[in-house]
Amino acid sequence: MPVPYSARLNDFRISLPMEIRTLLGQMAEQNVLISLTAPRGITYTTTIWEVDRLKGTLCLGVEPSGRHLDRILAAEELLAVGYLDKVKIQFDVHDLMQVRDTDGQSVLTCRLPRELYRFQRRSHFRVRPLPTPAPVVRLRPYPESPAVELRIIDVSVSGVALLMSGRVPLSTGMQVAGADVELDADTRFVANLEVMNVSPLRQDVSSSRVGCEMSGLSAPALRALQRFINQTQKRRRAMAWADL
Repeated sequence: MPVPYSARLNDFRISLPMEIRTLLGQMAEQNVLISLTAPRGITYTTTIWEVDRLKGTLCLGVEPSGRHLDRILAAEELLAVGYLDKVKIQFDVHDLMQVRDTDGQSVLTCRLPRELYRFQRRSHFRVRPLPTPAPVVRLRPYPESPAVELRIIDVSVSGVALLMSGRVPLSTGMQVAGADVELDADTRFVANLEVMNVSPLRQDVSSSRVGCEMSGLSAPALRALQRFINQTQKRRRAMAWADL
């Protein structure tokens, strides 16, 4: 007899408040992108700014040029999905509203979830490069504009996240050809970028996290990128063990 879907989900359900807050706190620290999805496929991308245990709330960022925010706020059902490395985190969103925080910034708040689900899903690891030497991408937002240099926040074999100041005009849907990606002295290549999302950073409201999909990499570039990701994982693992 088939096992009901709800019963199969029990293996992935987390209901301990401390474990829930820990996972959400890790997502906040790593500026993990969160997709809020309403019925009929309406989505809104944000990040967790704060996990407030005392108030029992989550604080989420508001993208200035974000689409569908009004429809997301009016939705009766909302699902949040984000990823920690290869782990998919999913939970229902309740009582979402837009408010002003103590700094006067517009933010979203909702109740802390009473349960969430954790699934293994991603096929590609995403890693945060070590801060030195600083990994960067050099690109021209428009063919006629001067080149700009943006620091890399994290990278996978299919995409890259960049730190953007308010002066750099990148927005969702933009395509940038021929960007120079420099991860370290031995890992440099050219890629085409498509901006998938732009999310403000809580720790620096004048800056944003820009998630881009990469394409057009040569076979040697892909091999060098995979080698860089593997080496970065090993170095971070070794650093974590050294701190124990």
